Amino acid sequence: MKYIKPKTNKKKVDWKISENTLTILSYYRKYTQYTEEEVVDMFMENLLGDNQFVEWIGKQRFKKKIETLLKECSLIEELEGGDKNDKTEKINIT
Repeated sequence: MKYIKPKTNKKKVDWKISENTLTILSYYRKYTQYTEEEVVDMFMENLLGDNQFVEWIGKQRFKKKIETLLKECSLIEELEGGDKNDKTEKINIT
């Protein structure tokens, strides 16, 4: 059983994106029945599945905020197939 995680704090952002991207996002929102904000949140979390990106993060000097996200990321946990403690060792973020 997976436990329900509390919602994260949301910030209002003002982005300028292309009309093509906005159209794709709009159609994907309709398809998935999530809000545009939820689609963007889920898509961005998927970037944490990019092993080269995660390795690059591990080499950065100031990385505490992203390390916290990596430790809590459900996608990383699923990819590694282990518990959260094993996951942090495998992706070398500490």
